[in-house]
Amino acid sequence: MWVLTAEEFIMNEFCPCGTNTVMKTSWTNHNPGRRYIACERFKQINGCNYYFVWIDPPICTRARQIIPGLLRRVNRFEEDLNRFEEDLKKKRNRFMFIIKPYLPNHRDAVMFDV
Repeated sequence: MWVLTAEEFIMNEFCPCGTNTVMKTSWTNHNPGRRYIACERFKQINGCNYYFVWIDPPICTRARQIIPGLLRRVNRFEEDLNRFEEDLKKKRNRFMFIIKPYLPNHRDAVMFDV
């Protein structure tokens, strides 16, 4: 079990079932960003539901309302960025296909392929 002593935690390395314990972060709407310690097999099929301890205190209601929306926003921006990067890669490849016949030799084509 984790014990709070002078702002640090001491963790048992093993669950009573004999499996390692791990620190994880909850990203549910009710506990976004809240850390906990659990058995490695916690919530798995035929897993261990014996060992679970919150590290962080419960977050305030306002943070619970705001954080999930911010996480969705960040995820949406990351998806857009990935989509733009893929689009740029396709356009770059198309550009190389078009310009390659006009280059003096293939070695020069590498300069354009960033």
